Amino acid sequence: MDGMSAPVQIVRIKLGDDRPAPQPDPLGRDRVGYVDGLTTSELWERGRGVWKARLATVAEADLAVLVARGTVQLVGTIDGVTFHGDRVAIEGRPLPQHPLTGQPDPLPNRSQNPIAYGTVTTVPTESLPDDTSQASYADLLTDAVDALTAAARWRRPTLRKNAQDKWEPDPDHTEPGDWAEFVTLSLAGTAANVGGIEAALAGRPGSWEAEGVRQLLHSTVGVDEEQLWQHRTEPLEMTIYVDELLVDVDYDLVRAYEEAYEEVRRRYEAAEQADPEPDYDRYLWTYDRTETGDFVARAADAPAWSWDAWRSQPARPGERDFRHAIEDSLRAGAGSYSATAATIAKGQNAAEELWRLEDAREERLNAADLEVELEQLRLRELRAYGEALKARIEDLAADLPGLQVPIHITVDVTTFRSGSTRSTLETVEDRLLNLALESTPTPSALPGTPLDRLLRSVEEAHSPTTIETHLMALATDGEIQITLHDSDAENYGDQLADQETIPGVDTTDLTAIENALSAAGYRVAGEGWQIVDGHYSARVEVAR
Repeated sequence: MDGMSAPVQIVRIKLGDDRPAPQPDPLGRDRVGYVDGLTTSELWERGRGVWKARLATVAEADLAVLVARGTVQLVGTIDGVTFHGDRVAIEGRPLPQHPLTGQPDPLPNRSQNPIAYGTVTTVPTESLPDDTSQASYADLLTDAVDALTAAARWRRPTLRKNAQDKWEPDPDHTEPGDWAEFVTLSLAGTAANVGGIEAALAGRPGSWEAEGVRQLLHSTVGVDEEQLWQHRTEPLEMTIYVDELLVDVDYDLVRAYEEAYEEVRRRYEAAEQADPEPDYDRYLWTYDRTETGDFVARAADAPAWSWDAWRSQPARPGERDFRHAIEDSLRAGAGSYSATAATIAKGQNAAEELWRLEDAREERLNAADLEVELEQLRLRELRAYGEALKARIEDLAADLPGLQVPIHITVDVTTFRSGSTRSTLETVEDRLLNLALESTPTPSALPGTPLDRLLRSVEEAHSPTTIETHLMALATDGEIQITLHDSDAENYGDQLADQETIPGVDTTDLTAIENALSAAGYRVAGEGWQIVDGHYSARVEVAR
């Protein structure tokens, strides 16, 4: 290992061949997979997501290594992740010159899972050269000197009186411009753009140069910067990373969410234990593979092992390809599945009954699995908190004297940048955020614990709607009669006034009424809508 190399944690992502992206694609891509000729950015977009991956492991890794056809095609940094349902996408930047590029797959395996985790010895990210797209100090200084030199040489016209005794620019005479004013206004605009005087001087705040600039700006915009913001030329742009902020400002809430996850998982495990798997011995013959490759039945009354019986037994749709892979493993005694036993259904009826029992159990366990619902609740609460912070920041920014630039604030509830910390610079953005945090209650102010709110939302989601409850009460012998009044019942497109017989339905048209009925489990029956005595009338029955 050379002096520049070190152990680095990576996430290996194995790309398949080029193909259309399943739609809708969370990242807005038309195609995924690998094909020759992709640009660096195109390959990075195809490879960074979306994957079913272990969040903690991805977040702790340093590099994402994209592999196709057994070779590393691209390496990128892992600066954070974003959530897309139960999958994640990596946030980072590609490193096209990384020494791993072009090398064999660093984590080769036979697994069908495209994601692998491990440690390799390579150049750490921090040891790589700086991005050459960033302007160098020398280039910036040259540009600044050029601009200041041009300003120092600029001459402003003088005024003279014309024949009408009015002042006008003198075409023949000029005078030096106010270069000191130009420099002072330039410094004020720069300080305002970066967030304040101290933010601009943060590189060496105690130097004599910094003190001179500080005094100059204080004399121009005030010690409290009350006149600074009128000089800002760039929009005020902020991203509120809500998940990160809560770790700092309300860790008790973070812990409450974690406790809710723990309780949800505990309840699911309890549901699994209380709802055991079917008795497979009732429906399947089981055969153990011996070291010699023979198969011995566990039950004395089982028929002798037969590969024909194994292959011809009933199978769910799509299961036969999987069974071929199992057969390869059974014959070799090794392979991807390392299978050491085989089962054969005790006939078609037995197989179908077993499938029914498995599906019913899976449906019951899915109903008991509230982890996705909890994550959706957490994200909704974080989004509401983030939007409240955004609104508060906008109000505070509107009170900054002289600030006239647009304000762009993005609320991000999914990205947690590994290792990031809140800024210690006293920028205007930091001050606005801190003031907003002080005056905006977190989701801890909501009633109950996250678990209480989750269970209440689940209960409400499974409760009959207002219209459904009302229609069920009106139903007699499987059908009901409803009448919708309208002042002019000659046109089916006329707007209808909702009646007391259909609470919860806004004034709308017949199609919307039928949609509400359908959602409640009813349908318009018979001849459909009729005009009777100036009313729309229909017979409605329970949909079966």
